[in-house]
Amino acid sequence: MSKYAFILTLLVCLAVFFGSTVSAQDSLPPLSELPAGEWTEIAPGGETLCAYGAPYRFAVRPAPQPSDKLMIFFQGGGACWNGENCAPDYESPFEGGGGIFKQTVDEGESQSYNQGIFDLTNAENPLADYNAVYVAYCSADIHTGSRDVEYDGYTTHFRGSINATAALDWTFANFESPSDVFISGCSAGSYGSIFHAPRIMSHYNDVQITQLGDAGIGVVARGWDGLETWGMYDNLADIPGYETIRERPNRINPLLYRYAAAAFPANEFAQYTTYLDSVQIGFYFLQGGGATPEEAGGNWLTGMRSNLNGLDGTVKNFYSYMAWGNSHCITDTPDFYTYQVNGMRFRDWVTDLIADDPVRDVACTACDAPELYTPQ
Repeated sequence: MSKYAFILTLLVCLAVFFGSTVSAQDSLPPLSELPAGEWTEIAPGGETLCAYGAPYRFAVRPAPQPSDKLMIFFQGGGACWNGENCAPDYESPFEGGGGIFKQTVDEGESQSYNQGIFDLTNAENPLADYNAVYVAYCSADIHTGSRDVEYDGYTTHFRGSINATAALDWTFANFESPSDVFISGCSAGSYGSIFHAPRIMSHYNDVQITQLGDAGIGVVARGWDGLETWGMYDNLADIPGYETIRERPNRINPLLYRYAAAAFPANEFAQYTTYLDSVQIGFYFLQGGGATPEEAGGNWLTGMRSNLNGLDGTVKNFYSYMAWGNSHCITDTPDFYTYQVNGMRFRDWVTDLIADDPVRDVACTACDAPELYTPQ
């Protein structure tokens, strides 16, 4: 092939590539075409993918009435990090068995996104007038990866960062100037919410933004190499201090929060957890956090307290809510409206957080003797 023929071929290939990329973006439905108050699922295509190759999709629900407020929620659904627990036939050692991560985003599943902060029928919902972007999850990497890993007989596509980026690209194009932004996520999505918060906050740099991690407190066993497996380090935001995470992966959550809060001092950051979250303890045990589940539970509790103590009171724009019991997520459940600690309902605490009203750290004192508070 001559030099000129090669250049012509290259130009044609580039034109096809960029043309297909623009075409794929243009083919996604704009916000203006989506029905108000209803979920619409969007399949962005491109390099997005679920762990075993199923197509990825995210969901959008415009506010029931015209609104400039925006909520971005990252879905939970477990994780895996080696040839054993990433296997399609892996059985969880915990009660109920089954796999340990969500493998697909099923068509139509958005119709079940209707509890907690997504419940439009509850008059107490402080987010009922927000447009909602639901960053669904199926990549086994807490929304942070961009690496395909071949194991014995199968490949796991850790593309959580790629999937989330596609959802955020659509969000940025369709919500150009929101008045308020609320970022949250449950379990694996809790990590996704703080991991992607700097990019969201950089894009909406003149907007009041609140981030709330739900049930992802970041207690990580020493020697665990999941972050490297997923390729997470390649996707870290360019935030001063984030480079230290590579050397201290067991401190990932406190470091993500500390340096993001320093980079965006006008915004608010928060975390929720229960005292003995059974799901978080289970994953900590699988990481090697204890010889037995009971030992892992004690070690996790120590680590959880250490993580919160390292942020509470020392990071001025960070707040925490530690509830009684061992349940997992709360933001997308009916418990969002009824759980209380020391007389402070979680719903009221979040409402104050969003409104930028005075907020204090909340921690249970009788964590083994919980009582539900149900409003009359």
